[in-house]
Amino acid sequence: MFVAVDEKEALIELIDTFYRSAGESGWTGDINDSVAKVFLQMLLEAQKGLKDYSWSILVPEEKDITAKWLIYQIDNYTIEKMGRMNQETSCLEFALEKWDDRLRLASKYDVLLDEDEDD
Repeated sequence: MFVAVDEKEALIELIDTFYRSAGESGWTGDINDSVAKVFLQMLLEAQKGLKDYSWSILVPEEKDITAKWLIYQIDNYTIEKMGRMNQETSCLEFALEKWDDRLRLASKYDVLLDEDEDD
């Protein structure tokens, strides 16, 4: 599926903000629907441990998750809030540790790995 440039830029900004909030230097990569699917898993993983996240994503069938769908689920307020987080970042760090390799593979090769494939 084709993703419009402004949606790609918005998703890159969101992923980069997530990485920076976890203490990393940021994220660069190509945006495709596989990246959106993996990043959604990272967000849901981080959400488990963070009280400050106030989004509520109704996750559709995996085939329906696209970069466009994801960026429209998360508003700019959430992106700004993520960038201004003052609390412990261990939940973000855990999500990065668990999903970073899969996100990079999705970005580079537009593939999805099952959770146990990269262990």
